[in-house]
Amino acid sequence: MKPKRRYYSLIDKVYQMENLYEAWLEVKKNDGSGGIDGVSIEMFEKNLNINLREIQRILQQGRYEPDPVLRRYIEKENGKLRPLGIPTIRDRVCQQAVRRIIEPIFEQDFYYYSFGFRPRYSAHQAISTIRRAKRGGYEYVVDLDIMSFFDEIPHELLMEKVYERITDGKVLALIRGWLTVGVMEDDQFHETEVGSPQGGVISPLLANIYLNHFDWEMKERGFAVVRYADDAVILCKTKEKAEQAYTAAKTILEEELQLRMHPEKTKVVHFEEGFRFLGFDFWKDFLILPDDKVKKYKDKIRKITRRQQRNNLGEMIKKLNEVVRGFGNYFGIGNVKTKFQRLDEWTRMRVRACMRKKRSTVSNTLIPNKVLEKAGMVFLTSLLAIRF
Repeated sequence: MKPKRRYYSLIDKVYQMENLYEAWLEVKKNDGSGGIDGVSIEMFEKNLNINLREIQRILQQGRYEPDPVLRRYIEKENGKLRPLGIPTIRDRVCQQAVRRIIEPIFEQDFYYYSFGFRPRYSAHQAISTIRRAKRGGYEYVVDLDIMSFFDEIPHELLMEKVYERITDGKVLALIRGWLTVGVMEDDQFHETEVGSPQGGVISPLLANIYLNHFDWEMKERGFAVVRYADDAVILCKTKEKAEQAYTAAKTILEEELQLRMHPEKTKVVHFEEGFRFLGFDFWKDFLILPDDKVKKYKDKIRKITRRQQRNNLGEMIKKLNEVVRGFGNYFGIGNVKTKFQRLDEWTRMRVRACMRKKRSTVSNTLIPNKVLEKAGMVFLTSLLAIRF
């Protein structure tokens, strides 16, 4: 195997003003709340030039020290809470500046069926790969679940994998600093001895660097992995092969990478039984929109179309369209035509009820679909027509 090229001097590229500015634009585009210093995107931008020059100066002088991340929680599909670590805007810009320089280096090494958080890769590509494999005779799947992956990545092993490509001590110190900086929660500081905080700009890249070993080791052993960040399936043609893949995955993840494979949630399944991956239920040859996803969508629509809201029709439809496009463009690749039709009917009913509340002159008449279309309302079924 050809030895990998190592990069010894990268820090000067990281703190180039052009790179810092591009990093800032990407942070601004992703939006999000501020960190422990209370500085928001808007506040940072008011003194943008000064802030970027200060980042450049402390990086040049080797005096940069990250702030602890702010702990927040979001609800997962199963109702449990997922911890997020929110860095300050300054730290986000620095992380993005480093990511912009080192990501192209690691991209050369990444497994071709790793689709998560990579340039020009998407969840839809991962889903299409699985569907092609099914048509090619891959009937069994190891539905893989890694327990608390982001919270349990061992720092030393991760840094070893970064070091395989990056030997610039200053860049390595930055990455280690973000891993070990600690967490502020309820005004209490907690050290971070393992894990890479979800919410950090650079965490998805570090996750791919760490799990790339798993991808290629499974490939070496003759198993087909499709992975999106820490969500993965292993595709096999026979149950016996799938059981071998289960054992191999457990060995690599637990013995070599010091992670934990969930003993109940990780299982061998046939396409006839079905499994969940990237928001869809795969079952036989179908790609099904799960009911819990429909419920979440309807909850968002309800919130926007509450009758007591004071938004005018244009504002309401603008907000609705953002939700409809996001949902429709993602789930529209599935077997969803009937569900989309029903959801459109239900959404139009919600909008009509909202309009009747505000315009008594039409309280007893049906508002035609064309009126809603003329007002600019986007329908899920119209997105299907565009796609196909």
